[in-house]
Formats: sequence, structure tokens, C-alpha cells
Amino acid sequence: MVSSYEEANRNLEEELIKIKVSSEIATAEKDKVLEKLQRVKRGKMEIVSNQSSLQNQTITKTNYSTVQTTTVQQKQSQNLIAKNQSQKTEAMAITKKLVSLDGQAGISPSVTSITNTSSYNVKDMSSNASHFASMSKESSLKQSETTTRPFSPKLQGHRGSISIRKLIKTKFLDRETLQKLETGLVTLEEVQSSLVQFIGKPTAIAGIYLESSKKKISFLEAAEKGLLAKTYAIEYMEAQAATGCVIDPLTGQTLSVQAALENGVVGLDLKDKLMDAEKAVTGYVHGSKTLSVFQAMEERIVDRLKGKKIIEAQIATGGLVHPVIGVRVPLNMAVDQGLLNKATLQSLYDPVSNPKGFHKPDSGQKAYYCELLKTCLYDTDGGVYLLPFGEKNLSSFSFSSCHRVSVINSASGMEMSTYQAFKGNHIDKLTYLFLSQQDSEWQEKSTVDVNESPLHVITDLKSGRQLCIETALDLKFLEITELVSYRSGLISVYELADLILSRMVVVPDANSPLAGLWDVTQKRRVTILQGHQQGLIDRLTALRLLEAQACTGGICDPASGEKATVTEALRRGLLDETFARQLQQCEQAYYGIIHPQTAKTLSVAQAIQENLFPKDVGLRCLEFQLLTGGLINPETHDRISLDEAVQSFLVDKAIASFLKDEKSYPKSLTCPKTKRKISFMDALEKGVYDGHTGLRLLETTKVLSVGAKSSFQYLWTYRHI
Repeated sequence: MVSSYEEANRNLEEELIKIKVSSEIATAEKDKVLEKLQRVKRGKMEIVSNQSSLQNQTITKTNYSTVQTTTVQQKQSQNLIAKNQSQKTEAMAITKKLVSLDGQAGISPSVTSITNTSSYNVKDMSSNASHFASMSKESSLKQSETTTRPFSPKLQGHRGSISIRKLIKTKFLDRETLQKLETGLVTLEEVQSSLVQFIGKPTAIAGIYLESSKKKISFLEAAEKGLLAKTYAIEYMEAQAATGCVIDPLTGQTLSVQAALENGVVGLDLKDKLMDAEKAVTGYVHGSKTLSVFQAMEERIVDRLKGKKIIEAQIATGGLVHPVIGVRVPLNMAVDQGLLNKATLQSLYDPVSNPKGFHKPDSGQKAYYCELLKTCLYDTDGGVYLLPFGEKNLSSFSFSSCHRVSVINSASGMEMSTYQAFKGNHIDKLTYLFLSQQDSEWQEKSTVDVNESPLHVITDLKSGRQLCIETALDLKFLEITELVSYRSGLISVYELADLILSRMVVVPDANSPLAGLWDVTQKRRVTILQGHQQGLIDRLTALRLLEAQACTGGICDPASGEKATVTEALRRGLLDETFARQLQQCEQAYYGIIHPQTAKTLSVAQAIQENLFPKDVGLRCLEFQLLTGGLINPETHDRISLDEAVQSFLVDKAIASFLKDEKSYPKSLTCPKTKRKISFMDALEKGVYDGHTGLRLLETTKVLSVGAKSSFQYLWTYRHI
């Protein structure tokens, strides 16, 4: 009994040992099988890699004939298929063995599932290899066609596609751009975006905006309605064709002259004129060459005056058009490539050699195209530029406001400034910058204050406005984060200026003297000294205006609205040395005259009584103070009425009686507009408050002599060459 139990026990132990050994063997075998499966998987990856490599070779290889390529590809495909079939057979055998081992060792069926999947993938891979072989044959048939068609991406211009290789050939782009495109470092869209100012729609004037009805019409329709002469309308249509395309103002669609004729945008009666104008874009064929407008002028194909008129319009709308590539190019490139010369460029705005060639629709007054563009409104409905027509003078720029209406939506009747349109997402940044540059030209410069502390000032070279960045930060018109964005280039100087201006609240200063002049012709603020230097006012008038400033608080800077002492004004260029010497006494009228014996501060009237101050100068200073808001107490600098001054013994009754008689005020000034003699009181009545500073400005104008050049000429000439 016992022996039977012990024997059974031994048999059980032996069976357990066998099972354990079998399990260990199965596990070891399984590990080997899994290792082989990994090799199969790697083989699959190698096949896929070879497929890709072979496909690339098929597409890019150009130095072998079609027959050689097909033979090599077929051999490679056969080798791949054979290798694939071998690996497939091996995988199937491994799979069977693994299943058998799994059954012996009692392993979960999940491994079998994985193995079957691998086997299935190998099968798919084999099928793909067969498909690739047939694909290789098909691609090899196209090999000759592929080898003759190099990588040549194209950009989309307003007149059709533009080959990048052609842009490189004409040195508009460098070869590095093409290499970046080939390697994928940049996309075609990115290149297109970077060149939009040269290949996009030109900023030609599309039509007229009727201020009364807030509707837009084409030039030809306006001529039919009798709003402008037909000849004026043709001028503008020719300018459209000569700057790139005919523009439908209602839709904003840009068309070639032929397309415009076919679509009925223009009539057949204008076909010859517009076709001839369009040659300024497509080029003038002369023998085997295609000539630019300037080159055609030199060959006497185009009349010189007509050619200059076209060149001026092209430059105003974005740049000179290169006839070979059909895009606008920078002026320095145009000069370098002989599309234009410096002499022609510098005489574009000379009224003698190049008279103004366009007419304003409302007045018929002649103007350059760039001058007309500055008065245009941008219509967001269609993205077109329109000339305003009416009595509202919507787009007129004046010193009484910081921004003019420059953007409209003719569909809704909305009217807004450029910055308002930009912040409201009605226009993109490129349009915002273009419109801003029509009104202003902001530049930053560094200077120091009286205490030698650094200051950063942005100045509008067109209007004469100035903004101090440090002052804007102190007054919370500008945030530190916005300044950081400006310094890092995220926002432009135009945006920085508009940010500050939009937050400034300007209140007219009722006590302001005439702080400066407003040049009506140039539409800019000038100091009294600049006005005298530029011949806008005579020296005596300038002296009297400066005397009024000195005795009422300081010499005014109309650009910033700041006031300075005579010494500081001399340092800042607001005065010359002669004016500075003449104004010393007037400055004492504000700060008071120190009695040499008692050291007491005297008013002007008191100093006159003590014979410490010239009577004629003193009476002028009292007149200037009284007319600008009241006499000034030299100790407190407060304004007081004439009666209060008499009661305070700052003025005696005799002087008070003289000051009350307005008819006694001398007419020692010359009106800068009428050239008639006027008094200081008359000049104040003519003055208008500046919307930028709140100070008074006196309007002035100067008729340009024959042959004078506008500053716009030099702006283009020396900035771009």
C-alpha cells in the first residue's frame, strides 16, 4: 500500500518535471520564434524603404535612357518579390511552429493573433511590390517627359502666372529662393505673400465716390452723367491700363484690356487708346527686344511727355513695371537694369519738364497721379481706390484733426479713418501701411532733454507732428508691452504713432498765442523761424509772433505743443541767435523784472513806471498777454483781467486805458495769405486750433515758382536709389 503510494508520488514528480522542462523548452523556442518575427518585420521595412527609394530613382533619374531604366527597375522588382516570397514562406513556417509551441506551453492566443497579423502584412507587402513593378513600368514611359520638365514653380500675379525662373533670370529673385522651394524650406504661398506689393493688384484709381449718395461709379459712367469731361475719364482709364489692368470699380475685378472689352467694362471706341496704354505693362516690341516705357521713349517710339506721365503713374501705384516679367520692381533695380535713368526720375515732378497730366474730377485742376492717390478713399467693398466727388471734402487732410476719412464701405455707407479700419479688421496690414504712408511718414530719432536725459521722438516728416515715447509712457498713452512689440518689430512705427494719437485727448488752449504756421500747400506745421526761412512770412511778422510767445509762457514748438525758454529754444533750433537776443526782454515780461536795488519782482507796467523796461516793448507784451487770455502775474504766472491788474496795482490806469482801446493796436504784422497789414488781434482771429496740440496756428501759403520741385520727388529719388 505504502509502496504503491510512494511509487505514484514519484511518477507524479517525474511528470511535473517533464512538464516544467517542456514549458522551458517551449518558452525558449518561442523566444527564438519572436526574434525571427522581428527579423521578418525589419525585412518588411527594408522592402518599403526600397520601394520608396526605387520610386524616387524612377522619378528623378534623368541620365539613363528609358529602356535601361525599365530593365533595371524590372530586375529590382523581381529581386524584391523573390525576397518577399522567401520571407513570407519563412514567416508562415515560424507561425505554425509558434502555434504548436503555444499549444504545448498553454500560452494565450494573443501571440498567434499578432503573428497572423504579421503574416498578413507580409502578404500585403508582396502585393504592393507587384503593384510597384507595374507602376515602375508606367512611370518609365513618362521618364522622357519628366526629364525635359525641370522644377519650375509659378506665382500668381494680377495678370496671370509668373515663372519664378523668369524672376531669377531678371534678377528680381535670387537662386537661393528656388533652392529653398525645392527643399521645402519655404512654401510657394510664403514667397507669394512676401512679393504681394510687387505682383499684387496695383493701387490705381478705379472710379469715383459720390459723397452725396455714398455710391461709386466708373469714370466712364461719371462722364456720361456729366460729372466730368470725357477726356478726363479717358485719362484715368489709360492710367489703369498703363499700370497693370482695367479695374471694375463695382466688383474690384481686374481685367486685361481685351477682357475688359469682351466683358463690356469699356467700349470698343476706347480699344485703340487702351491697347496702346497697356503696352506700358506688356512692353513695346522693337525688333527682337521688348522695351520698357523709358526705353521706348529713348527709341522715340513713345512721346517723352506721355512716357513720363505713365512712369509717374506706375511709380505712384507701386513701382515701375518690368515688361519682361510683368511685375513692379523697386526703383533702384529699374535704374540698374536700364528700365529708367536717374535724370528722368529726378524730373518726374518738375512742372516744366513734366507738367501735371491728370485733372481732378470736381475742379478740373491739374495734378500728378500721386497727388490724386493721396486724396483717394479705399473702398473695402471690392478693395478699390476711389476719388471722392462732392462738397464734403471727406478725404481732405487738415490740421484740425489727427486723422482723415480714408476708408469707406460703399455697400453700407460706413466711413472711417485708416487706423479705425485696421483695428476693426476692415483692411489688412499691407493696405493699412500703404494708406498710412499717403498721409504720414513717421521716423524715430533720439535726442536729450534739458537735463541731458535721453529721449526718443517719432516725427511725421509730412505734417510736422512729433510724439515723445517717454512722455507717452508717463501719460499712459502707451504701454510697456506695446513699446516692446515695437522694438521687436511686431508693430510698425505707424501703428505706434496711431496707438498714441488714438488715446490722446486734445483740448483747445484758449490762452494760446499763434504757436506756428500751417503751410496750406505742403499740409504741414512749421515753426515761426522755419516760416521766415522758407519765405512764408517776413522777419518783422515773425519777430512779433515770437514776442507774443515769449511773453506768454515760452517759445512754442508746433510739432509737439511744448514750450521752451529762449535759451532752450535756441538749442532746439526754434530760434536763431538774432531772434534769441531780441526776445530776452519779452521773456522778462513773463517771469518779471527784478528791481536792481530792492530785488523785488516787478510787473511789466511797474517796470515801465520805474524806467526799467522799454515802454514800446512793454506795451506790446501787455497787449499780447491781454489778447491771449489776460495779463500775467509774474509771481504766480496766473492770468488776471485788466480790472484785477489795476486793483492789484500791477497796471496803472493810464496803461489800462490804452489797452482797452482796441483801435490803438498797431497793425505791424503782414497777413501771410493776403499780404495785407493786420494787427495781432486780427491774426489771432485768423488762427485755427491745431487738433494735434490744441494750440493756434496761422494758415499760410506760398506759390511755388516755375520749375520748383515737390518734396515727393526727393522722397522717391533718394529713398529708393
